[in-house]
Amino acid sequence: MDARRDDPDEVTVDDPPAKDPACDGAAVDVLIAGGGPAGCAAAIVCAAGGLRTVLVERADAPRDRPGEALHPGAEALLARLLPEGFESVVGARHEGITVGWGSEPRFEPFGSDEDGPWRGFQVDRRRLDGLLLDRARQAGAEVRMSCRVLEPLVEGGAVTGARTRGPGPGRAAVVRARTVIDATGRARWASRTLGPTGAGRARSPRLLIRYGYAVGACPVRDAAPAIVADHTGWTWTARVGAARYQWMRLDFVPEQRSRSWLPEEFAGLTPEGPARAADVTWRLCGAAAGPGWFVVGDAGALLDPASSHGVLRALLSGWTAGGLTVAVADGALDPHRAAVTYRRWLYEGAEHDIHNLAGMYATLGAQGFG
Repeated sequence: MDARRDDPDEVTVDDPPAKDPACDGAAVDVLIAGGGPAGCAAAIVCAAGGLRTVLVERADAPRDRPGEALHPGAEALLARLLPEGFESVVGARHEGITVGWGSEPRFEPFGSDEDGPWRGFQVDRRRLDGLLLDRARQAGAEVRMSCRVLEPLVEGGAVTGARTRGPGPGRAAVVRARTVIDATGRARWASRTLGPTGAGRARSPRLLIRYGYAVGACPVRDAAPAIVADHTGWTWTARVGAARYQWMRLDFVPEQRSRSWLPEEFAGLTPEGPARAADVTWRLCGAAAGPGWFVVGDAGALLDPASSHGVLRALLSGWTAGGLTVAVADGALDPHRAAVTYRRWLYEGAEHDIHNLAGMYATLGAQGFG
């Protein structure tokens, strides 16, 4: 299957590869498609491990996106990926979440240890992704923004690189790589090219979340985020910065809501632009790894935000794929064994999350999940 058919702009790219001495015709160690948390984590680990790493990202800069609430478990991993700190992108900290899952809302703390309560945090995703990209560059990765990945190069049944196109005419190039990592999220660049089973089947009904931001003061939401659910769906509300709040809404049966809709508790706030939408239908990649390639982040496993740790899962998948790539390059691990190890890790964790979240939805009477 030609990956370009999903993007009309890319179908017309028939230029001969540019003579780019940095990559055309010469192999790099790792090519990573996608500059979100998963792709950046993989790039940081690979570049820090001494591998010549190229990361390509189709956007010209990081963008706002849902997934700003991070579980306390993400802090230790982010500290390793961003040793110079990430506090500048944290808009709020909280010791738990107010949960009303078919019941009266109540505060549920994350837990604690001898050092005190565990705290989750709200981050500015645009700025966090920017920090991760900068860290990938500092580690030695070459980061190419506004660069699209076209079709992969497949030789002898193995993925050996990809055609890419940078900004401007005549910027098509061939990047050959010993390892290719797909971190393209919902685009699922590599898995869509691996045949009908590559992208995997949907594990839920089609799900669409609407989300947006509002400014003002909402004291009831300053202490902790909240998720409230019933048979119609769920609503998430949280403070994400000084006088700035985010909401997300998932309807089990799609409903028509006005572009200015806000949750009731945000009625006194001013909307910050129109609402946005994202497809969060559950999917588990049917072909998550093979000798010389890995699928990470949302491209590998996608659940809706109620699963509570999508960004953490993305970071861990990039970290794991990067570590396995370094081990293969160092001769410490066979490529086939690396692929098996990654698939087992991804599928076991994803199936566990799918089982738990499907059970939560079943308590609301929602059908077709899992």
